[in-house]
Amino acid sequence: MKIKIRGVLILFLFTGLMMAMTAAAADDIKILKIDTLIMEKGSETYSLTVKAFVTNNSETEGVAIDVVAVDKNGFELQNATLTGSVEPGKTRVLIGVVKIPKDVYNEIVKWEWKQ
Repeated sequence: MKIKIRGVLILFLFTGLMMAMTAAAADDIKILKIDTLIMEKGSETYSLTVKAFVTNNSETEGVAIDVVAVDKNGFELQNATLTGSVEPGKTRVLIGVVKIPKDVYNEIVKWEWKQ
């Protein structure tokens, strides 16, 4: 029983530490703008380029952000993870490509950073 309690306690502390580190990392990143561009319009699916203008205020170059497409009710319709190298103190555009069903695309009101 003591081993199980210790294991749960260690897992709880580790999870809390990881959440704190993620929150601190999110504070070091600033998203200035998110843009999309339709690259290809199929009859049922659109191919979009998602661009995020990212400022990196951390000490490391590797950046990964999640952006989501939101409808008028605030529901997340689509997500994209954008990754790249942004030098500390610099701003750079990170780009990703997503395929979205046409009917879902028509419901998108905006794209936002999911911290």
